[in-house]
Amino acid sequence: MTPYHYEQVRPPAALSNTIECFWRLLMPTSPPPDEMLSAEGRAEILFQFEGHSQAISPTSNTPFACTSSWIVRPYAHALRVQQVGVSASAMIGVRFVPGGWAAFQRNTDDHAHPLILLSDFYAPMDVRILEEQLYDTLYTSHWTDPLIRYFTCHLNAPLHSERMAYAAQHLLRQEISISTLARQVNLSERQFSRVFRNLVGLAPKQFERVARIHRVLYSPDYTVNALTLQQMAVRHGYHDAAHLTHEFQNLVGTSPAQYFSKIHALIAQKNLKDGRFLQSE
Repeated sequence: MTPYHYEQVRPPAALSNTIECFWRLLMPTSPPPDEMLSAEGRAEILFQFEGHSQAISPTSNTPFACTSSWIVRPYAHALRVQQVGVSASAMIGVRFVPGGWAAFQRNTDDHAHPLILLSDFYAPMDVRILEEQLYDTLYTSHWTDPLIRYFTCHLNAPLHSERMAYAAQHLLRQEISISTLARQVNLSERQFSRVFRNLVGLAPKQFERVARIHRVLYSPDYTVNALTLQQMAVRHGYHDAAHLTHEFQNLVGTSPAQYFSKIHALIAQKNLKDGRFLQSE
């Protein structure tokens, strides 16, 4: 089977504080296995031009049909993605930094489901035009051009966005208390929690859980240093191995042993090193 093609492109400087990368995934015709998407503390916008899939959230029994353009909002549970039928797949995505999507929001609907149609947030005609432009450039080297134009025009950085981006990055990198972060950005803890939830999409405590599990997820310790599960738990701030296993199952959708024995492709794609990025013009 021909391997899939996946690439990431950095945004221009004007968008780099809000968008982490643009990405493109092209897969051959094949029956791919179901995949798990680990909990994310950030949003993504996805455009699917070929193939059909469904995403199932543990909070809903109704599959979300991923057959057009949609927003994956920050969520605190693993999602299961399953392919429908056998077909090629072609997707383009916009991956935001934590809190970055708030700079482009036009609708603050507090719908509980993490997957929402893009046309529910932007004018359907604007979305349709963007889809047509992306389809025309899908297999060219200029596939990011429509995205750069669109998000540059729609950028509307909200108050506190830089403060919350700073806080989110610190939570992703290390163990740090919410009260300490609130003091560092010169907000009361109550105000900090309200603003963070509003801009990032998850409460600080939820985001903290997601950030911690992702430090485990992308840690080389488990395979390189052959640490036991108990040692991993202690190193990353869990009470014990049982606590780590419970959080891992809830947020990643599989056990640590299953995950580390066979890396899930959709999760691993998001851990590409800086050297794998292609630079935008």
